[in-house]
Amino acid sequence: MKKTFIYSLVFAGLLATTGCSDYLEEQNPGSIVANEYYTTAEGFEALVNSTYSNLRDIYGGDPYVFVAGTDMWVEGRSDQPPGISEYGELSAEDSQVESLYRNLFNAVQRANTALHFSDLTEETGTLDQRRGEVRFLRAYYYFLLVQSFGGVPIVDEYITEPILSFERDPAQEVYSFIITEMEEALALVPETATEEGRVDKRVINHFLGKVHLTRGYEAFSAEDDFAVAARYADAAIAGQGLTISFEELFYPGNEENEEVLFSVQYSRASLQNPLNDGHSQNYWYGPYLGGEGTIYGYPYRSYRLVPTMYTFDVFNDPNDERWEATFMTEVYLSADDIGRNEIGYYRYYTEPENRDGIPVLFYYPQRWETQADIAAWQRRNVTEWVVDGVPGRTTIIPYSPEWEAHPATVNPTPAVKKFDDPQAAFSQRSGTRDIFLARLGETYLIAAEAYYQAGEPALAIQRINEVRRRAGAREVGEEVLAGDVLGNTPSESTGIHFILNERARELAGEYHRWFDLKRTGTLIDRTRVYNRSVRRWFDSGVNPFVGTGGGLKILRPIPAIAIQLNQGVGGDAQNPGY
Repeated sequence: MKKTFIYSLVFAGLLATTGCSDYLEEQNPGSIVANEYYTTAEGFEALVNSTYSNLRDIYGGDPYVFVAGTDMWVEGRSDQPPGISEYGELSAEDSQVESLYRNLFNAVQRANTALHFSDLTEETGTLDQRRGEVRFLRAYYYFLLVQSFGGVPIVDEYITEPILSFERDPAQEVYSFIITEMEEALALVPETATEEGRVDKRVINHFLGKVHLTRGYEAFSAEDDFAVAARYADAAIAGQGLTISFEELFYPGNEENEEVLFSVQYSRASLQNPLNDGHSQNYWYGPYLGGEGTIYGYPYRSYRLVPTMYTFDVFNDPNDERWEATFMTEVYLSADDIGRNEIGYYRYYTEPENRDGIPVLFYYPQRWETQADIAAWQRRNVTEWVVDGVPGRTTIIPYSPEWEAHPATVNPTPAVKKFDDPQAAFSQRSGTRDIFLARLGETYLIAAEAYYQAGEPALAIQRINEVRRRAGAREVGEEVLAGDVLGNTPSESTGIHFILNERARELAGEYHRWFDLKRTGTLIDRTRVYNRSVRRWFDSGVNPFVGTGGGLKILRPIPAIAIQLNQGVGGDAQNPGY
């Protein structure tokens, strides 16, 4: 079945023939043409590095395709893209989807280019290792593609000119390709990378576990997918416990810690334009704080993707340290010498030794905090002050449905602080902290979900409790895994929903959530219950997931431009519902 998804592939082919991206141009010493440069040790290393840099294109911009339209994030005061966030209007013209499709195929072709030149370059002593890294990255990009779009063309050759037709390979074959590539890459990379950010065996074991786990839910799964997923996840864990506190794990400047297996690398020193050359992870997940953050010390925030009430409610254990390590529950006043009652959000990081002495502008007590608890908190903190002759006092914003921000509210919702970047410029895309793609806490939860689905709840609970122990949360027993994926409802904290709740507490905002719900077959049920925007469609009598011909909009649509450029398109070029 010949289907052309040509748009991104032609773009990628042109990238290969015209030579290099901005990243590689900076490495090219003069006007050496790509075919000559890439056969040198220096040129080939630069080409391999550029296959990593594609991760910045995929993850550095708006995160809608990863987290919007889920149970955890919803529209705030500003409009969200309705298609990707609410499904009813999602179409093949959606710009967020087209960008993901294009960026992933560009990344595939960059990897193909590197693998092509790996056979032509001079021996570097690390040639096989680099081949392994690139083969893993290409497989990883295909893993994102198959989860998002289902069947896609498997393109594993270097393209030097536009091609007008590609086969759309079935999703089953794409998964087989991914697994084969990752397994072969596993044999080529070292046990432990000597450079931060490079692929090693633990990285590949983590993602082989996740690929098998994801395929295990598919109709074409292998009988042992869940068992194999658990085995790979345990190999990635390699006996390492979770010993870093959750606060420390995400504290600015601590991105290169022993629990981070793989991340998108950034460096503040490498930005040509500090306002636009970084990423936007620090821009999301909270209220707009104002327009003068450069003066007073607070981040630029979008107020578009904000937490749902579920995201607050899921933190249901007063001892769970992930609550205060995930949300900024105390927002400080700006420094006295500025002379105004303004937000000094970043003083949390710039004056850690003086936190008890900094006036608190906003305080967000959780639902388990009683009036006596709040009174005790007031005695421990500075809640009244005078700045430049103007008195002020803490605004306490108690837990309520108003925490789920909406267009008419101002600053009612606690901001997610996990991704705070005090060094970032006051701009949307200025973040320079590494973006975590795989870390040990998730590896434990991959193993837990795999053991649960493989029918070994005792082993699943062992892995879950390792995550909960690190957080200081109460350990749980096998009873929380009662039921199965179809046998319980989102409102019940049992079975697969308990695992999803644990993933929510551990991984809030980390660009996994849409894939989690899609993988487990819970996307419709959980968004209907927990996502205000999706729920409105259902309340009006419309299932927003039902699209053209009654098909469900679970997969993303193949971009219209890709199909329009197809010279031999067939009837099944598009996914169901579009």
